[in-house]
Amino acid sequence: MKPIRIGIIGFGRMGQKHLRELLRNNFWEVCYVCDVQAEKEAMLHEIAPEIRFTTNEDEIFNDPTVDAVCLCALADARLTQITKAVKSHKHIIAEKPVAATIEEEWEAVRLVEEADVVSTVNLYLNNAWYTQEMKQFVASGEIGELAIIRVCHMTPGLAPGEGHEHEGPAFHDCGMHYVNIARLFAESEFKTGHAQAVRMWDYKDPWWLQCHGTFENGIVFDITQGFVYGQLSKDQTHTSYIELIGSKGFIRMHHDFKTAVVEEHGVTQTNVIERPYGDKNIGLLYEKSAKAILEGKDTINLPTFRDSVVASEFAWKMLENAAQNELPSKGTPEELVAIRERRANMTDGYGLLHKKEI
Repeated sequence: MKPIRIGIIGFGRMGQKHLRELLRNNFWEVCYVCDVQAEKEAMLHEIAPEIRFTTNEDEIFNDPTVDAVCLCALADARLTQITKAVKSHKHIIAEKPVAATIEEEWEAVRLVEEADVVSTVNLYLNNAWYTQEMKQFVASGEIGELAIIRVCHMTPGLAPGEGHEHEGPAFHDCGMHYVNIARLFAESEFKTGHAQAVRMWDYKDPWWLQCHGTFENGIVFDITQGFVYGQLSKDQTHTSYIELIGSKGFIRMHHDFKTAVVEEHGVTQTNVIERPYGDKNIGLLYEKSAKAILEGKDTINLPTFRDSVVASEFAWKMLENAAQNELPSKGTPEELVAIRERRANMTDGYGLLHKKEI
């Protein structure tokens, strides 16, 4: 079988993750890597000297032998790149958000939904094994009627000012993943929402936010997200879980970034399932994307641009709502300086931007 030829645009942290997974997958052939920083060529050729490096993305879009593009550059470049991809009839695998503003994101949705290309977004929780396991247990009726969805993700990762400005504050940059997964479990659209946030270390944007509300089908939710969990503690850790509470039983998932554990408490059975966490599940995303391209885009369940934009829009709404509900500041700018200095010198930690991912 002829492999699907793909070009990666943006060779930072996530672009490197995508390359690593693509090199392991026989369905795909990486033929280009593009980055505006010419020095990235040496990094690429240490790993895969056969791949062509370019600083001009149009080389990829103008090459008729390229079947698909992986968009990992900054969000403010994505709408232009999506427009080029649709025009040149290339399939699209994008990082989130799919554009820099809500208006541009909805324009990206319009473009791909009207085009005859496969398009998907790396909403990694959709493809996680534990997500599918939990959905199947809910569907079995073992927990009764799903009533409450609780999602929490707090780590000491990614300090304010570390390059997030193109994707917004923490609850948009990272939190939209958890907004998206709550909607996936609810199988409904958001109806109401109320948020409270904190500006940690006197930074301009909130770095912790909790929101709660309802879906149109009556399911209620709460979501907590923040990179505030012991930034300067001697030994760093985190807390991350999803709970689905029904009228008869419940399911909960937690992980340590290595192993995920799903505990199912149903009316006739109790199960504890432990498997490898799976990180960003990029390998599975490319397996499913390849099948969609080869078998027809409507045959494979992939996260859509529309899913991404709905999550992005609601995350922004919760940030705007929090700004109306008093936005206290805790911590000092001096502490933030200490956090950044510590992270710059750490060799193992949460979301260290200077680490090589390959």
